[in-house]
Amino acid sequence: MSKLHDNTEASEGTGYEMKVEMEPDRTCTLCRETKPATDFHRNGSGLRRSHCAACRAAGRQGNYQWPSSGPEERRARKLMGQYGITLEQEQQILANQGGACAICGEEPEPGQRLAVDHCHNTGRVRAMLCLGCNTQLGAYENFRDQAAEYLARYGQGNPLLGYADGGGIGIV
Repeated sequence: MSKLHDNTEASEGTGYEMKVEMEPDRTCTLCRETKPATDFHRNGSGLRRSHCAACRAAGRQGNYQWPSSGPEERRARKLMGQYGITLEQEQQILANQGGACAICGEEPEPGQRLAVDHCHNTGRVRAMLCLGCNTQLGAYENFRDQAAEYLARYGQGNPLLGYADGGGIGIV
C-alpha cells in the first residue's frame, strides 16, 4: 500500500487502486497513549471505543491499574460538571452559611455533606442544604400549585369532619 496525499491509502499490484480512508490516531482514555485508530476496537454501533485494545484486555483480566482519583478530585469534577462551580466556591458558600443548612440551620452529621441546591430552571446555585430540606424544597417546587390549592381547601381541616367551624371531630 502506498500513501496518497489526501490521507488515504492505495492498494497496489492488482492493476487498480482502491482508496481506503485512514482514521486519525486516537488517545486512550485509560493509559493516555496516542495510538493508531486500529488499536481501538469498535463497539456495537460501529464507533471506536475510548480505550485501546490492550487496556481493554488488561481490564478484563483484572491486571489494569485504573487511574485513581481521590474523593476531593471526584467532588471537584462533579461540582464543575453538574453545577458549574469550583470546590473552592462550594467551600465559600458553606463558610458563608456557617457550615449549616441554609433552611433549618442544622450542621451535617460527621461524614455527611450538604447538598448543592440549585434552580432547575436556570441551573444557578442557590445555597447548601441538608438532604431533608433539599428533598422537601424540590417536592415543593415541583408541586407548588397543587400544594397551595390543597392548603386553601383543607388548611383548617377537612370540612367533612366538622373542623371548618372549629367544632368537634365527628363526621357531620
